[in-house]
Amino acid sequence: MYRFAASPWAVALLLFAASPAHADGIKTDGMGALMFDYGGLFVSTPSALDSVGVGGRYFLSEDFALRAAVGVLVDSQKTDVGGASEETSVSQLGIEAGGEFVLARTRSAYLYSGGLLQLSSAGIDPEGGSNNTDRIDLTVAALLGVTYFIVDGLSIGAEYRLGLSYGTQTEERQGDDIESTHTAIGVGTVGFHLGFWFD
Repeated sequence: MYRFAASPWAVALLLFAASPAHADGIKTDGMGALMFDYGGLFVSTPSALDSVGVGGRYFLSEDFALRAAVGVLVDSQKTDVGGASEETSVSQLGIEAGGEFVLARTRSAYLYSGGLLQLSSAGIDPEGGSNNTDRIDLTVAALLGVTYFIVDGLSIGAEYRLGLSYGTQTEERQGDDIESTHTAIGVGTVGFHLGFWFD
């Protein structure tokens, strides 16, 4: 499991290392990007949920960018209980915002670190409307990533995160609401992103 998660990250670092060196590196000041992320929005936090996110980055200077993203997951799961099929609906909404600092750059790539704050809300609704579970998580995460420009205006990248998460959960059992809190520290698998850049 760890080997599978680490392999794409190693490939991304090799892409960065193999990028042709240039004295000034790529220029990013004043550039923005529409980003599509897979696995990066939720999985980097201890909530361990893979999802597709849409967001953006904007460089205020050559070495610092603001970033934000939103992700939605809607899923339906069926299980067989005592010969009967039971369906459970799962939904989650997450938003995150933060910043990234460029650590090094070449002509085609840049390596960055940074941090972000993420808020996510999830609901699990079994068929019949009983025993519903609602959960809210607040996460602070540090990140390390690389962005590689395939051509001007188009990039791919990978990102790894370490997060500290605090959440509350309310579970309905036989008409009673049971509340609990949880704190977790964890890392996720590598998140991948595709970027469309503009001046």
